[in-house]
Amino acid sequence: MASTLSVFALLSTVSYLTHSRAEDRLGSGFADQLMVLTELPSHRNELRRIDAFADNYLTTRDRVWLQRRADLARGFAASHARIGALMHDPEERAEWDEIGREFLLYDSSQLALFRRAASGNLTRVEAIRQAIDNETVDRHIERMSHFGRLSFVRLDARRRAAREAALFTFAAVLGFGLVGSLAVAAAVSRIVLKPVARLRAQAGSWHLGEPWTLDMKDGPPEVRDLLSAMRSMADQLNAQFERERQAGRLKSQLVSGVSHEFNNALAVIHTAHALLKENEPTTAASNPWHEMLAANIRALSTMATNLLNLGRLEAGKFDLDIQRVDAATILRGAVSRLEILAQRKKLAIKLDVPSAELPCAGDPDALSLVVANLFTNAVKYTHEGGSIVLGAAAAAGGVEIFVADTGIGVAPEDQEKIFGGYYRSEAGKREAKGFGVGLALSRMILEAHGSDLELVSEQGKGSRFSFKLPPFKGGAADLRA
Repeated sequence: MASTLSVFALLSTVSYLTHSRAEDRLGSGFADQLMVLTELPSHRNELRRIDAFADNYLTTRDRVWLQRRADLARGFAASHARIGALMHDPEERAEWDEIGREFLLYDSSQLALFRRAASGNLTRVEAIRQAIDNETVDRHIERMSHFGRLSFVRLDARRRAAREAALFTFAAVLGFGLVGSLAVAAAVSRIVLKPVARLRAQAGSWHLGEPWTLDMKDGPPEVRDLLSAMRSMADQLNAQFERERQAGRLKSQLVSGVSHEFNNALAVIHTAHALLKENEPTTAASNPWHEMLAANIRALSTMATNLLNLGRLEAGKFDLDIQRVDAATILRGAVSRLEILAQRKKLAIKLDVPSAELPCAGDPDALSLVVANLFTNAVKYTHEGGSIVLGAAAAAGGVEIFVADTGIGVAPEDQEKIFGGYYRSEAGKREAKGFGVGLALSRMILEAHGSDLELVSEQGKGSRFSFKLPPFKGGAADLRA
């Protein structure tokens, strides 16, 4: 097999180099011939303009036309020489030189005519007759046009030659390639492909957590090394998978336990606070403390509920009860429950909802939790004296709900990370406390609704969180909208 490949490589290299040289020569000639054809129209136009300037001088005797004609004649001679340098065929070059000599004779005869006109030996009638007579120029132009047609024929001949050379090289390489490929294919199929097919079948049927069962005694050393590496990788993945599963189970148990304990403690604190307000008269001095207690009880209750529900979502135990929901009602409820949090920081709260209902499909309790999370976050990360807007409006395909603030904003590199769960940006850590689960929980709840939580934010100027809900159609919700 090695000798076959060596011969094939050598013959292919020789064929390629031979064809490459021929192709370079043909390509260079092809390009020059194409350039000649490109230059010919403008070259003919220059000759027409030379004749027109001569006619203008003969009829007006204005030396401006004589100067313009002289400049154009020099340019014509230069372009004629430049085009001739692109021609490689001796016959073609000789014909082009003959056209150049004819132009020189034509130019000399016109210069003699100009001298007669300057000396006054050329009457106006003769000058007009000479201006009308374009036979010589037409003959030159027709000869250049004929030359262009011949050049096109030569160009087509070069194209056919290049194609024939390419086909010959292709046929030679293809023939050698077929012979070498058959020999290589037979060897590869017997030595490599069958063991690789067995390895691929094992890899395709293997699942994370299962042992690697394939063992191979035959096959090339490279395939056996690959098998050993894949078996080792499978063992490492299984070990890591088991550690992650145990850690996830422990985390879920810990989160669930802590959340329950939080809720129990908060229930006791809430009850004690309610009894205290009921049995003790509220004074101007004690009222701020009551408001502080109520706000912190609500904030801790939201954190505990988020942790508990996040654990349920991750465990697949969070079920939605989709029904008809009024988006405006959800927002009004969030403001009435949580407005006390904003009052402590002197934040301006605006509710931007229409007077009519905005019916959509969703779980009212789950959506209330999402809006509460977004509102609580807006309060936490907006400085004192800022503003928060909660709004809803009809949108294409349903209803859009949003919460916008004038807070610290989110850096571009953190905008996706904050939805991952248990992540908080450095700016967020400095601004307020929390676990970093509210946005992750909100996105998971919205994904269960067939929606997504979107963020538009700029650091130092605020953030806008929004999501869309499908319309509620009759007795069934269409979450595919």
